Amino acid sequence: MKQKPFNANIDSQAALSTARLTHRKILIRLFLGWLFLCIVIGGAILWSEVHRFQRLAHQLALHESAILSDELNYDLAHLDTTAQQHLTNLAQQLVKQNFLVVELYDLDQQLKVEAIRPGEEATESWIGRHRHQFPQRGEFTHEFHFNGGKLFIVVLVPIKGSGTMPTGTIGYFEGIYLVDEKNLDTIKSDLIRTLLFISISITFTTLLMYPLIMTLNRGLIRLSNDLLMGNLELMNVLGCAIAERDSDTNTHNYRVTYYALRLGEAISLPRHEIRNLIMGAFLHDVGKIGIRDPILLKPGKLTPREFEIMKTHVPLGVDILEQSSWISGAREVVEFHHEKYDGSGYPKGLAGDAIPLSARIFAIVDVFDALTSERPYKTAWPIEEAINHIVQNSNQHFDPQLANVFITIVPALFHELHSMEESQMVNMIQHCIARHFLTTMVDHPAPKRAVRL
Repeated sequence: MKQKPFNANIDSQAALSTARLTHRKILIRLFLGWLFLCIVIGGAILWSEVHRFQRLAHQLALHESAILSDELNYDLAHLDTTAQQHLTNLAQQLVKQNFLVVELYDLDQQLKVEAIRPGEEATESWIGRHRHQFPQRGEFTHEFHFNGGKLFIVVLVPIKGSGTMPTGTIGYFEGIYLVDEKNLDTIKSDLIRTLLFISISITFTTLLMYPLIMTLNRGLIRLSNDLLMGNLELMNVLGCAIAERDSDTNTHNYRVTYYALRLGEAISLPRHEIRNLIMGAFLHDVGKIGIRDPILLKPGKLTPREFEIMKTHVPLGVDILEQSSWISGAREVVEFHHEKYDGSGYPKGLAGDAIPLSARIFAIVDVFDALTSERPYKTAWPIEEAINHIVQNSNQHFDPQLANVFITIVPALFHELHSMEESQMVNMIQHCIARHFLTTMVDHPAPKRAVRL
């Protein structure tokens, strides 16, 4: 039968579903980008405004500490009553202007003078519960505190000696600065206004970009589909060439592929593994291209020497697959589908779970289809006898868990395939194959396994 090539529009429903998922994914990413830019820009604006008031508080503290330094003719560590009163008066003048609280410390970081603006005792007590961080190497420190909807900046700067006092740091000045309600409201309004402007700008930019992105994406999907269908056609051609070489029909490749992917779906095999299984099913005997006709087409039983030559189709097939990265996923099936669960197969004599899962799946469907198909040298077995053969050879040739799943689904699959004309069957299976490859356009989470293998 002449095989139809894969059609680029083979599964319009799958392509439409893919397009919808792609649109949704693009919209989500554009929204996340919009949200990220709003947060980053808003955070930068907030930091800039707060930093502006931190610089203001620092400049005021430096200015006030310089005034104290000019007036300071005392050793802060040893203040008499007169000096204590004089410094207290100076500090009280400062709290009437810019600061809520002013404190002076000596070099041992001991509090010597404190002045509090009337009514702000609770503020001083609340902030005083936080440990002071004294400057190092003549630097300054500052802390931000939010309390009762108010922003406080605590600045601590070194006091430098002047006049008759020794040069260098002679103590520390600490001031608690309140960002007044008017300025705080200004910060909030500027932040909201700027964020609103940025949000609107980014939104309009996103709306303008979306049609462009979707146009480019549709072109990319179209090119990807063309490339995908070209690869599927080449896979189909190669599978057909193998079947013709082996005096078989290409419908065998389609049937075993269909059985294999349905068994893979029944055990919730991840999509990428199903795709590899499909390619492996189509190309499982690709190495037979390198086997000479007298052996490949011999109607009778092969001699031991001839069988050893026949077994070389496995490494030959692996060598062929290595020429293409796209079909390299078929390697597990091609290399290991002649292994048996009890370890008596070839080429490596693997047993049990050491045999790749895709190869264990294909071993079952390949034997079943061979038994239920008519060949020049045999008649087709009834489905009941083929199922009994699978059951009897479980745990020897076949994985028993996979075999149990297969025998529950294969009667319906067998009758489905044999109720169709060959052209209908091929068309239906091509749709199934294309759907599994088309859905790779959008990332999907791997489904959980329904059967533990």
